[in-house]
Amino acid sequence: MSHLFNAFHTREMNVFFDESGKESDRPNLLGSLSIPKRIYELDDLQYMNYFLKKRRFKIHWKNYNGNQNAKENIKNLIGAFIPYKDFIKWNVINYHYGFLKDQPHFSKTDRDATIYSKFPERLIYGLIRGYGGDMKVSATIYIDKSTEYETLKLDETIVTTLNSQSLYRGEKFYASKCEMLPKNNEIGLELTDVLLGIIRTVIKNPLITPQTSKIEREKVALAVELLQDDHFKQIISEVKYYEWRGNKELNNINFSDYISAFLIQQIY
Repeated sequence: MSHLFNAFHTREMNVFFDESGKESDRPNLLGSLSIPKRIYELDDLQYMNYFLKKRRFKIHWKNYNGNQNAKENIKNLIGAFIPYKDFIKWNVINYHYGFLKDQPHFSKTDRDATIYSKFPERLIYGLIRGYGGDMKVSATIYIDKSTEYETLKLDETIVTTLNSQSLYRGEKFYASKCEMLPKNNEIGLELTDVLLGIIRTVIKNPLITPQTSKIEREKVALAVELLQDDHFKQIISEVKYYEWRGNKELNNINFSDYISAFLIQQIY
């Protein structure tokens, strides 16, 4: 395989995978983001990566509560990638866990295998396939570490499955390796986490009342603020967004409609 890839122009890609929302905590999102390795290794992005690994700052949408330092970290993270927005691709699946749970003959192990094996494969496959006939893609995959992924050995199986798909379908991509990393170790994973968190906030589109929690209120406020930037809005709008409700095929949805509904409710 490596000899074949050397014979053509090879585009090296970094691919990141994460999730947001589990089981009954809907919406249940899985997301994958790709960015060319050459872009990802530019000094300004690696400068931020260095400080992330040194634990100089932490980024996690789930815990965001309006803290000013956390807000600046999130805005700086997004700001670092905006100049390269045209090189970023990302896919998201919103799956309904209830449809899996309603299948009485299947165990939780079976459900987890579907969520954490089949869906990630579809997401990543969609990012690294379909390039021009004279272009090969070599993908390094990074996965946010979790117990479910470790149990399924996702870092091993995803490489084997993707490469089998490439050979079977006559594609021109190769999954070179997959690393499973804990939080605050790779800036691309943190970006994927934040983008998924914002997508989730937009979909939930909560009605803000005096009873709304501070965390939810602050997440909505920051999402609204970020979406005022047309460049960031472009990144969110251009996501390839799919919904799965127990059907045979994934439904491709125009996410701009969710954004419009969110901004109308939260601003006007």
